[in-house]
Amino acid sequence: MPSSTNRLDLLRRDIDAIDVAIHDLIVKRATIVEDIRKIKNRAGPALRPGREASIVRALVARHRGKFPLQALVNLWREMISGFTHMQEPLSAAVYAPRGRERLFALARDHYGSLTPLQPVPTAAAAVRAVADQTSYMAVLPFPGDQDSECWWPLLIGNDKAPRVISRLPFASDGKGEQALVLATWARDPSDEEATLVVVELPERASRGRVVESFQSAGFAQVALHAGKEAEPGRSYYLVEVDGQVAADDTRLAIAAGALDSSFAQVIGGYARPLTIPAS
Repeated sequence: MPSSTNRLDLLRRDIDAIDVAIHDLIVKRATIVEDIRKIKNRAGPALRPGREASIVRALVARHRGKFPLQALVNLWREMISGFTHMQEPLSAAVYAPRGRERLFALARDHYGSLTPLQPVPTAAAAVRAVADQTSYMAVLPFPGDQDSECWWPLLIGNDKAPRVISRLPFASDGKGEQALVLATWARDPSDEEATLVVVELPERASRGRVVESFQSAGFAQVALHAGKEAEPGRSYYLVEVDGQVAADDTRLAIAAGALDSSFAQVIGGYARPLTIPAS
């Protein structure tokens, strides 16, 4: 029977062999990614938030054992970002005034150590960086009624304005600050989607009335995240609805009509985040 020392040596050799196998698979995956890059020839963005969400969902669903699930997600996020950089350089303008540095950490956790992050002092500057294509994407705080800077109305009334493509963090314990990511290109869908809609009303309305109007139009899951008075006699509301909703979806017109609204505009969407237990 092997001694404890010999047993430890055998286990460590097993770990060394596993490390080599993992590295071999990473090298093989990189080779496949390079082949994909050549075939695509930059036809469309390399960043695929919908597909990435599906990959992480599958990993979380099949995970077992005592290795921390959050650590697994973080490993895969770093790996995905590294493979994405093989196809296209990424960068992000991050709204990070003093006291809001957590958004910078969210962006780093999600987009990896290779992605250049540029802190900007205002939300408008982050939106402008993407619109001007000086940054690949922008990371902004998730909207709420108490925001000091209400940035989401900047996305309406302009077909060339950036659109929401992701929500951060994608997989976490659900606590702490959250963010939305903007880009100028159309995102790919995942298996569980949410769409953000801005609706304009001629006057202030109760949350219940706004939500009920969207539910009556046929949206099964509705949440109202924020409201803003644009000027006397005109208000905006940010509504989340279930699924991937096209700009010309007839349900939007029905909801807008019930609210006497001049428009209900889609400003993007994201894969619904996963909540995983804290380790």
